[in-house]
Amino acid sequence: MTWLLFLIFLGYYGYTKYIVGAPAGMDQSYIMTALVVLSATTIVPFFISYYLTRATQLTGRTPAILLGFLSAVTLSVVGYYLVWRYFGGIADTRMPVQEVMKLGLVPGLAMGAILALDSIFRRSASH
Repeated sequence: MTWLLFLIFLGYYGYTKYIVGAPAGMDQSYIMTALVVLSATTIVPFFISYYLTRATQLTGRTPAILLGFLSAVTLSVVGYYLVWRYFGGIADTRMPVQEVMKLGLVPGLAMGAILALDSIFRRSASH
């Protein structure tokens, strides 16, 4: 169920960010930039957070719900920052870093909620 929720989120997020907001003639550089942003802010952070959550659920030492939520948000914001820093173009034309951090919160919060729900369901199913 976690993967289904994530794929639904990924499809919706990708559609709203990169299809609806795309320029009229999508060129290869736009598509590559969109894939880099999507990978750095949603796909990679979700996989890392998912496996961190799974590892802590097995040991039971760390609250997996909180760890999954915080790691998803943190990794998404860091991913946006890295894309902004290294692929953002000329420094004078970039948006301020505070705006970039806000952009990373939206996918991070959504992925954190998905992981938290998964942890809650797994915890209630095991008891």
